[in-house]
Amino acid sequence: MKGWVYIISNRAMPGLIKVRHSTKDPELRAQELNNTGSPHPYVVEYEMLIEEPYRLEQQVHKALRNHSEAKEWFRCSAEEAIAVIQRVAEGKAINETFKRVEREKAESIRKEQEVAELRRRQVEALITRQVEERKSEYRDIFAGNERFKKYPFWLYWIACTIGVGFVLAMISQYKVLNVSDSSAFWLSVIGGAVIAYYVNNHIESRIKRSTEYKALIQEREAKLEEARKTVVVLCPQCQQALRFDVQRLLSPEYGIWRCSKCNTAVNPLQV
Repeated sequence: MKGWVYIISNRAMPGLIKVRHSTKDPELRAQELNNTGSPHPYVVEYEMLIEEPYRLEQQVHKALRNHSEAKEWFRCSAEEAIAVIQRVAEGKAINETFKRVEREKAESIRKEQEVAELRRRQVEALITRQVEERKSEYRDIFAGNERFKKYPFWLYWIACTIGVGFVLAMISQYKVLNVSDSSAFWLSVIGGAVIAYYVNNHIESRIKRSTEYKALIQEREAKLEEARKTVVVLCPQCQQALRFDVQRLLSPEYGIWRCSKCNTAVNPLQV
């Protein structure tokens, strides 16, 4: 269903704007609000006609959550909110009307937001790659340590099944209990599975309680935390490891850095 996502403001609430959706003309919605006793009229700053306006409204509210004041009210400029609406709408607007706002300013803010969003995705991709590399590194460390070696469950199951079968055979031999061959087989298989389950859990629990295992886990978590906060790339010229704080990479002042060793210009998002 078609409808509008629009921005309303009121001179009585400077710095605040309201982002809503409606299937009615936004000007009519503004008139309805004017009957609520406000000393100043509500005015429509901007409106976009689009399919599924409610969905767009919810996405915009989520994108503006850091500016949220109460429900549909946000503490930001109309141009900032318009830039978010346009970016989230992804060119699907049927029509849009700039009524009391600066189109050029909104377009400029939208472009800045798109650049920031692209930069955020690039940084997230680098962080994800680093985190996966650290996880893989420690998986290899754990797998290569004989003390932490984990055997597949079926090995425990086979061993325990043989053990239970041997016990049942001894019981039958000394006529302590008469057990048929078929019953002995199923008792061995089922009993072996139950015992194997507890044996496997006991061995894994003992490994995880060991000092060496806990130390490695702590070391791994520290490395993962570092990988989430710092991007490490190699200088394309001298292969020096360069470290970049994630918050700096995400800041609007992000730019080109120079290698501390060979002074080569380095863009950490393009290395």
